[in-house]
Amino acid sequence: MKFSDFSKYLQRLESTTKRLEMTDILTEMIEELDVEETDKALYLASGYIEAPFKEIKFNIAEKMMLRAIEQTFSTPQKRNVKDEISKIYTETGDLGNVVFELKKLSKEYKEPSISDIYSKLLEIAAAEGTGSQEYKIGKISALLKEVDPLSAKHITRIILGTMRLGFTELTIIVALANFLKNKSLAKKIEGKYNIHPDIGLIAKKIKEKGIKGIDYIQMEIGVPVLSQKAQRVSGMEEIMERIKKVWAEFKFDGTRVQLHFAKEGFYQKKNITDKKSQSNLFNEEKSSFLVRTFTRNLEETTHQYPDIVEAAKKQIKADSVILDGEGIGYNKATGEFLPFQETMQRKRKYNIAETAKNVPLKYFVFDILYLNGESVVEKPLYERRKLLDKVIGPGEVIQTDEYIETDEFEKLEEYFEIAKEKGLEGVVVKTAEDPYQAGARSYSWIKYKKADEKLLSDTVDCVILGYYHGKGVRSKFGIGGLLVGVYDKEQEVYKTVSKIGTGLTEEDLKYLKKKCDQIQVKNKPKNVEMNKIFTPDVYVSPKMVIEVGADEISVSPTHTAGYALRFPRLIKFRDDKSPEDATNVSEIEKMYKNQRKN
Repeated sequence: MKFSDFSKYLQRLESTTKRLEMTDILTEMIEELDVEETDKALYLASGYIEAPFKEIKFNIAEKMMLRAIEQTFSTPQKRNVKDEISKIYTETGDLGNVVFELKKLSKEYKEPSISDIYSKLLEIAAAEGTGSQEYKIGKISALLKEVDPLSAKHITRIILGTMRLGFTELTIIVALANFLKNKSLAKKIEGKYNIHPDIGLIAKKIKEKGIKGIDYIQMEIGVPVLSQKAQRVSGMEEIMERIKKVWAEFKFDGTRVQLHFAKEGFYQKKNITDKKSQSNLFNEEKSSFLVRTFTRNLEETTHQYPDIVEAAKKQIKADSVILDGEGIGYNKATGEFLPFQETMQRKRKYNIAETAKNVPLKYFVFDILYLNGESVVEKPLYERRKLLDKVIGPGEVIQTDEYIETDEFEKLEEYFEIAKEKGLEGVVVKTAEDPYQAGARSYSWIKYKKADEKLLSDTVDCVILGYYHGKGVRSKFGIGGLLVGVYDKEQEVYKTVSKIGTGLTEEDLKYLKKKCDQIQVKNKPKNVEMNKIFTPDVYVSPKMVIEVGADEISVSPTHTAGYALRFPRLIKFRDDKSPEDATNVSEIEKMYKNQRKN
């Protein structure tokens, strides 16, 4: 497919907010794509160049792109190009539109294919080291000169990471099922995506061999698995109603860590779908071990946890394994666990060794997903736990999470009180007979947390949708309040649920201003629904998650979620969570009903 034709599909996707229409457009596009370009097209349409966990990035900031645009359109006859760029950018707030408007004046361009453009984008992303900035600027300029206006617009957005067409991988999954002329296959495709979240690879295999093509895609060392998530309930009584004999574990206020480990020679033992993707996993020191860690939103974090990496080499007694657990900082002198925000200091990119020394971690492992070349997620929890106990050897850093099994309400209540005494968040209650449900949120896992008496029985994970300029003493920070929302899974949009203006410290405000300005956008994102009365001073792309406490939830005729948080306040920043993992509308509705029962 010519990239110009591909860009027309992107434009159609940009022009609609209707989920069904997006699905139909994607289905039509998939039908028209050649096998070899299917993965490339879907990566680019999603706004990245490879599966996100591979972390191939352009590292092109706005200033660099502006230089590339200036180089593209500057001529001896056109010396005022900077003014033109500035004027269009001020009007639209989008460098893609800037390129489109300037490019319309040119009538000469080629018709490269999707594969041609993709390979050039890969070259740009791969450039690093001395002189790489100028190299990238030159390559971008040459690429923009080569293509038509519409293609140039979307290429610019792809490079900057500002595509935001308003659909997720789930929409692509439904489109793939439609392509196969069988909507019921969406569930099977989603299941495969949950254990191997590479939508490009999945689409290519389906395009090549139909639904049987994805049978060859299996769980793989170095490819993160989507985490299972816990449901909320109204209280312990509901827990005992849903699960007659409970398996209860402590809930740590830490960060989710998925650990991938393999001895050299075992990471390619079987079920490897893409051997090339595995070739660079061993470091330059030719270590005899492969160790990688990932967050629940598929971000690689190996560099943050040198202590976990070293402990894995000593404590894990397996050829290859994928573990699920929680990393939490602790005080070496007292043994007490540290607050979440202190644990999250590990997200720093620099001085990791010093941070690891100041904030030592314990990694409490509560599940095993893969062992010695085989997925074990289909095994019941009690069997997985037996495997886990055999895999983890003695040591200070990696520990198996303790648990109890009981059918007595009083014993569960007692265990919950022990969790509170230890300074933990609460408990997670599980069904011992159930498999690990990758990517799912079900009543197979139920979380029950402690809460301040004045707060709801649970906190709400909200996504920041914009902010308001500060007034009075806050004016010096440039931010005084937040507009936040929750996720509507059915419509794949974010809906407003509250404004937050209290409980924000000076440090919070400084941090929020810095982080929000990194993701600010000129216009309301397509995948956000809000009432005009809540229009923020600055829109942001829905990427940042915060944990919010509130006194109660009320029905709201003005917030698009249909509910509002009363007296909301910031509890903590949740950099470890993706926006899609935030609280959803149906959970808010359930929390509202539960509070009325209580």
